[in-house]
Amino acid sequence: MNLKVAVIGLRMGHSWAVAANDMPNTSLSLVYDKYYHENKLIPHGFYTDKGIRVAQSEEEIYQSDADIVVVASPDHFHTEQCCLALQAGKHVACEKPLAPSVAECRKIIDAVEKSGRFFMTGQVCRYAPGFKLAKHLIEAGRIGDICYIESEYAHDYSKAGGYLDWRKDPKVKRQGFLGGGCHALDLTRWLAGDPEEVFCYMNQKHLPNWPTPDTGVAVAKFPNQAIGRIFVSVGVKRPYTMRTVINGTKGTIICDNTSDHIQICESDVCEAASALKFSQIPVNIANHNVRSELEEFVSYIARGEQCPTDVYEGTKTVAFAEAAIASAKSGKPEKICF
Repeated sequence: MNLKVAVIGLRMGHSWAVAANDMPNTSLSLVYDKYYHENKLIPHGFYTDKGIRVAQSEEEIYQSDADIVVVASPDHFHTEQCCLALQAGKHVACEKPLAPSVAECRKIIDAVEKSGRFFMTGQVCRYAPGFKLAKHLIEAGRIGDICYIESEYAHDYSKAGGYLDWRKDPKVKRQGFLGGGCHALDLTRWLAGDPEEVFCYMNQKHLPNWPTPDTGVAVAKFPNQAIGRIFVSVGVKRPYTMRTVINGTKGTIICDNTSDHIQICESDVCEAASALKFSQIPVNIANHNVRSELEEFVSYIARGEQCPTDVYEGTKTVAFAEAAIASAKSGKPEKICF
């Protein structure tokens, strides 16, 4: 089986294009970016050297013979582009966040259900080696039942407004807590289960000229009486990190997608509380492991099954963020539902 892949949006989408071109069971057939010729950050040489066809209009993507369409454009285009691709009979992989609101996610859900096509939400943290190993150790019972989980998305966007500054456009009004924070929100969901309720505070001291708050802290109730904290800042002055800590009844895991190891402390291997210590387990660093995402999507298509990061998983993460944003405005805890 060889599946033809088309990509919309060549900043976030370039890594998807490279993966589709390099994988043995896919071929990169077509790409499109509205600003392909103007945007100097797009690696034009790759497409020229490989002889990849560059579409002159978005409609060419939907009319093409591509089997899979990757939607990697800015967030506010996702809903329309996903729906058009599905209506054209394509399987779709959409970059995170799935859409700017649950209401828009529901439109994509409807399009998926009507089309019968396969769909993936690109929640790339689930494919980072350190986080994958943490998930494996949790499921193996190495730290017992989760009591508390915390994750952070700390990434300074002050010089990363996106092409033509779309991330700071007051008309777009992108929510940083969703747009970037969806990484940490989805990661906690994946590790601890779907949260039931969230309370959140936000402020805007780093990027006062941007249209939405740049920093937020959310506290959530997870299944089995677990509690969690999610810190998101798109203006924080520090190196990028997604440091994540999982405390269980029998131990603790500390992991990140920028570290070459994770740490684990296990009470079962220590004779006394005074002897508790962390051990290090080496991992590869692959914080944008898009190839693994595409490989998994293709494997599920081959089996005729929806992949784990389907349209519903993408919607649940948007619902988590939407409830946190609502809580910051209302000053009250908000139930999470979609």
